[in-house]
Amino acid sequence: MQVLITRALDEALRTATKLEAAGVQTLLSPVLEMRATGEAWPEGVVDALIATSAQAFELLADTPEWPLPEARGLMPLFLVGTRTEEAARIKGFSGRATIAPDAKILAQMLVEKLPAPARLLYLAGHDRKPDLEDRLAEAAHLIETVEVYAAEPASALQPDAVAALESGFVGAVLHYSRRSAGIFLKLTENAGLDAASWPHVCISQDAAEPLREAGCETVHIAEKPNEQSMVALVMTLSHVEEGSP
Repeated sequence: MQVLITRALDEALRTATKLEAAGVQTLLSPVLEMRATGEAWPEGVVDALIATSAQAFELLADTPEWPLPEARGLMPLFLVGTRTEEAARIKGFSGRATIAPDAKILAQMLVEKLPAPARLLYLAGHDRKPDLEDRLAEAAHLIETVEVYAAEPASALQPDAVAALESGFVGAVLHYSRRSAGIFLKLTENAGLDAASWPHVCISQDAAEPLREAGCETVHIAEKPNEQSMVALVMTLSHVEEGSP
């Protein structure tokens, strides 16, 4: 089975490594390109740091002296996913970490654990849903958002991906967000391809919505909204395709 991975390049390479090790062939055609904005870390004391993606730390425009090492070690972290925690540790943020599976649950954990008003610094992407910020504002927290990175749409699918899709060699296309799924649909249309022709594997119901609206009938949803569940689902589909029990 061959799968097409559409997420940003660095993350796509990590996903490909996991799938290839499990015997699944992969093809990469990122539909989003990550760009650091260079936005600076604000001054003053922060009660907690929030991030929902590893890119928030990987593309953070910081300096060795700011925020100070002492602050990096003491600042509580509220993060979505273990990958985000790993990226935070690499950047020297060694404070106590609270990990949630998604932004909605993270917001609730913040509300329950931190008395308001707390000054919360949110390292975020330019394109994001406002749910987390809205929920914290409702709870009277002071949330300051630093847009660390921007995810820009790719101009076209990779030529080898187009060729594989045209030939029918792709057994599944992987989608990691609603926005990226929508961009993929536009790029396939520009390439003269019909996205309904292939099975799709999505990280969540929300990510799958644009595909269903476009008439894609074979859309699989990961059991949990994380990469581990995505990989597990791909392996299950691969075994089914090969006729394994």
